[in-house]
Amino acid sequence: MIKGLTKISKSLAKKVMIRLETPRERYVQRIYNNMDKLYQNIRKGDLILIEGRSEMSRIIKLFSQSHWSHVAFYAGDDLIQPNEPFRKKYMTQFGDGAKHLLIEAFQESGVVAAPISKYQDYNIRICRPYGILPEDLKAVIKYVKENIGKSYDRQNIIDIALMLVSYNLNPFKKKRSIKSCLGACDEFNVICSGMIAQAFQQVGYPIIPAFNDSDKRAKDFNQSPYGAKLIMRHYSQILPRDFDLSPNFEIIKFNVIGSGAFKYRSLWADKELR
Repeated sequence: MIKGLTKISKSLAKKVMIRLETPRERYVQRIYNNMDKLYQNIRKGDLILIEGRSEMSRIIKLFSQSHWSHVAFYAGDDLIQPNEPFRKKYMTQFGDGAKHLLIEAFQESGVVAAPISKYQDYNIRICRPYGILPEDLKAVIKYVKENIGKSYDRQNIIDIALMLVSYNLNPFKKKRSIKSCLGACDEFNVICSGMIAQAFQQVGYPIIPAFNDSDKRAKDFNQSPYGAKLIMRHYSQILPRDFDLSPNFEIIKFNVIGSGAFKYRSLWADKELR
């Protein structure tokens, strides 16, 4: 009886997740993405923030108060180098797209690789870690690649939502701290932002850190560009929006600024604006 109920609940949960991940018909793309310019400007280790079009994306944007519902890691052609175990698989599956691969985590498929071209018709933003050392960037890329095949941590998303809701609705708020691990807290389950955050934290690169309470009033900018020593926030608490808000990630404007000359007066359909 119990096994039967468990099977039914798992089946129902799967159907709900499929429904939530189904793309919505209504979606407003604010700018057309020039993929040639994107390929010219993007670098390995960059992050792609995505404004998703599914119901789950809408829910994540709502509780995180952000346009960005998903983040993916750009690996470029790193996964099709001669020594890579799945080189042949990706080249066969994606063709030329295998030169521009992302690593990302999804509810149903877990951590997978896919061409960045899949987001051509989405609102996206490129974020680049500023000043990261070459050897650290190499370690970050290696760490993210090792996550391929892991499962998605649904509980992590639920715990983040609980952490972000108002105090009256969240009886667990007092128990949360910047060091608290949210979700399954094991090495087999990840979410998109937590996986990437952990990779950067492995080399000590800050995303949205917290201040040491004893130092934050000192504001010693000679000691640190933040004005105080930092405490690392647990990677499971990091959301896609945090890479956008972080002062350490540059925003790469490939569509317009990456094109060189910006003749803004010639852009308008209205003659009087030219």
